[in-house]
Amino acid sequence: MSSRTAITALPRTNPPILAVGSLLAAGLVLVGVGVILEVPTGLLVLAGTAAVLIAAAVITTHVRSARRQEAVDLCLLRIYGALGWPAPLRGHLVASRWRGGWFGRPTRVLVRYNPVSDESFPEILGETKRVVERAFDTRYKLGKHKPRKGWFQLTVNPVVEDTSKDAQIERVNTVIAKTFGGDAKANPKFVDEKLREITVRYEVTPRLSSSALRARIESQISAVLDGRWRAFWDLQHDTVRFEVRPDLSGVIFNPNIAPATVDPLATYDDLKVPFAVDEDGNTIYWRPKRDPHGLITGKTGAGKTVAMLGIIQYLAAQGWEIWGIDGKRIELLGLRSWPNVRLIAGRIDHQARVAHEVFRTMQQRFEDYESGRVRLEDFTPVLFPIDEFKTFKNAVTRWYRTVKPKGPGTQPPVLEEISDFMSLARKVRMHALLGLQRPDAEFLTGDMRDNFGFRASFGRLSPDGAQMMWNSYSIGVTVPVNAKGRGIAYDDHGTPVEIQAYWTPDPYQTEAEHPENWVFPDDLKLVEQITPKQTIHQLMAVVDPEDQADLDGTGVEGIPDYNDYMAARIVEAGRAAELQRKAAGVFTGLDDDTVAKRIAELERIQREEAEPELDDTEELFQGYTQPDELVVEEVLDDEGALARQGLLALVDPDTNSWGLVESAEYDELDEGYIAFTYRDYETGEPGTLSLPNDGTITVRAPETA
Repeated sequence: MSSRTAITALPRTNPPILAVGSLLAAGLVLVGVGVILEVPTGLLVLAGTAAVLIAAAVITTHVRSARRQEAVDLCLLRIYGALGWPAPLRGHLVASRWRGGWFGRPTRVLVRYNPVSDESFPEILGETKRVVERAFDTRYKLGKHKPRKGWFQLTVNPVVEDTSKDAQIERVNTVIAKTFGGDAKANPKFVDEKLREITVRYEVTPRLSSSALRARIESQISAVLDGRWRAFWDLQHDTVRFEVRPDLSGVIFNPNIAPATVDPLATYDDLKVPFAVDEDGNTIYWRPKRDPHGLITGKTGAGKTVAMLGIIQYLAAQGWEIWGIDGKRIELLGLRSWPNVRLIAGRIDHQARVAHEVFRTMQQRFEDYESGRVRLEDFTPVLFPIDEFKTFKNAVTRWYRTVKPKGPGTQPPVLEEISDFMSLARKVRMHALLGLQRPDAEFLTGDMRDNFGFRASFGRLSPDGAQMMWNSYSIGVTVPVNAKGRGIAYDDHGTPVEIQAYWTPDPYQTEAEHPENWVFPDDLKLVEQITPKQTIHQLMAVVDPEDQADLDGTGVEGIPDYNDYMAARIVEAGRAAELQRKAAGVFTGLDDDTVAKRIAELERIQREEAEPELDDTEELFQGYTQPDELVVEEVLDDEGALARQGLLALVDPDTNSWGLVESAEYDELDEGYIAFTYRDYETGEPGTLSLPNDGTITVRAPETA
């Protein structure tokens, strides 16, 4: 969102035209009077110049104030929802006491939030600090806080300002000497006069074999040097490299550009789909040839559907054939007429028909290959996305009860067909992409786990979800709650890393005629940039089956059963309009009232079977046990390591701050103490803690651990 958008969303600050005009007019009057009174020319020039300078100062001051207000407005527009307000008002965010340079930065920010907001205060504070700090490139801390009145104050968090390069080097040498001993040698590296890396060679010591000690040193370096630092240890050669940890951007606009010409058959083997970056700026890919199917999870608003949109649009631009299911009927609306998208089904009967068609196509490909008519490399790659699979599964199961034909079986055959598709389709270049609100054991246990080699989770995971997705009770449970598009995925080495997904606009909400619906000013440009330049596959539509007139000889007019729906024709969209009376899908031969009732029933089934939306207002500690007080030493096993993975510990009782314990072991520096390393449960920031063996600690354990 640009400052221009901010101006249009909030009342414009009027320029001081009247004041400037008055000053200039007064100057002209004075000059005129001076001429009449024969005042010396020098004095007249001086008076006129003074009037112009004062007017210029007024204009300059206004421009500065307007720019400052635009910056504050932009912050407000990004966070007013998190503050619990239905609409932004300038009184909700007030910046004052600007310091430094012409534009400056506010040293005090007053924030008013809705005391009855569903958001917890730590979430409100965290989101506000993130946005304000990024806007003004300044670190802030919480000042005054009045919870009953619903306001708090952010003040500048004083940091030691960088002075000269020599002074920074001296500080580095002092810190390293006190940390590693006087014999340690430090080699600092600078980028644009800013300290960015330190390589340290130290005397060999077995104490550094302790992971807790190494983590503590890393935390100490971050505490005494500017920035967030991370360490890369080489214990075999007695060296360590510290570097400033990169910050993941809040928004990374989709950089992909649709090629002018495509050959999906030729590019299939080496195709990789870019959809996110990690904190080192490395691009994260999905490689369908290597990892046949993808699974993306995330609560409402976490970024799941945006990531799916980016992947689908990228593959469509590469000439892939797209058949999809929109479980909620509204998430993939923008792709229903997208180039190379065959069909995105919304209504539940159409969803089942599309799934069956994809399965039938897979079977036909196997038959063609087995007969020798076609080589594997001749098959056009197909993507089969299913957004909100759980909703689709629930709805199709209930719908099946209303159209089930005579005979055995209580479950819709299409679900078994999808399961078979997951196991077999990769052989014939067909790939599924499933979207779920939360991880599901159905896809992440046994052999099925291997089929979903590509996985991404967005937003914070429960311990159970983390275990299913990443085989760990810890990975993904400290993803910042309000960081949209932030999640976890595998990097090129198969290691789960924190990622930021590309922002890909929904074409349905990015019409040129309605820029007010855009999320960002460049959304239309992004849509045009990724729109396929070459259309290979034509848009298709389902032709609803007609009512069957006494096919069983009972004398009673029948209605289509499940088998009839699965046999419904799928034709080019233009022909479908000729074969059906309404674009919404109508059962031919029926009166309007009957049609309306049938469609209403289908919609009711989907609505009632939809999975309840999960959002960030859920219980913060869902998936964990109630607090339990332990003797500190009880968190260790017999070998002196952390006994239970995924443990939350109350690391600061005064602020009720919890941390995800990453390691615990006997402290090498303080005998009789246990050293902990953890990640703050709210922010994900690393920290360390040392407690006496016989002391107590409050913990929460994963319920399933």
